[in-house]
Amino acid sequence: MLVKGVRKINPYMEILMKTIQDSQTSNFTTTSLLEECELDNVDCPICQNKGYIPYVKDGALFSKECECMNKRRSIRRIQKSNMTDMLMRYTFDAYQTPDADRHQIKHMAKRFAEDDSGWFYICGQSGSGKSHICTAICARLIDRGNDVYYMRWRDESRQLKAMITENLDENLDRLKTVPVLYIDDFFKGGCSDADLRLAFEIINSRYNDSKLRTIFSSEMMLKKVMALDEALGSRIYERAKGYIISAPSENWRTKQ
Repeated sequence: MLVKGVRKINPYMEILMKTIQDSQTSNFTTTSLLEECELDNVDCPICQNKGYIPYVKDGALFSKECECMNKRRSIRRIQKSNMTDMLMRYTFDAYQTPDADRHQIKHMAKRFAEDDSGWFYICGQSGSGKSHICTAICARLIDRGNDVYYMRWRDESRQLKAMITENLDENLDRLKTVPVLYIDDFFKGGCSDADLRLAFEIINSRYNDSKLRTIFSSEMMLKKVMALDEALGSRIYERAKGYIISAPSENWRTKQ
């Protein structure tokens, strides 16, 4: 029986209110999420930019990571990869389609970005818009909540080849397992035996997991990759079938 003037409080609501108060302190168990990611680069109405969602089950308090955290991590990775300016400039809207070939490239890239599987390989000369269209794809995949990692082949492959085994394994694991890997300027500047071994280790691991997606931009045609290493090239060909593109041989940078 309720006493007049006294409102009965739902005990679950009390727990949730306590959770909200605790989230403002460093004692809450999901503080590590807040430390791991910058929370000011995505405005999320679901978690109110806390990075987690509290809930009650069987009278006990739990928390789960909000779906916005994957997007925050991806944006942070791209920021650390010096790709922030590229994301702002290289959008689908900014990709010019003055001819049928570029219109088709844009159409295929948009379709790929809405798919949930498959690889993408675009080749062409420097300045032909390869990085632009791949960056636009990455932006859309990030917007869809995918975890994306940007690898500039020439720089990162050199660093990987110089690493000791322990550090190499740790860094390779990231490249082998990230849901979406964008390899920019694949085999730029030539291809040594060490480059082929490194590429095969990364690509073969990703090839064996059909859920992983890989995006390539390269000045090297896929046929030449296959001539250098058929096992490597054929794996890319199989996964990217339907999305293997040759960009028109025109340098757009000289037209701007």
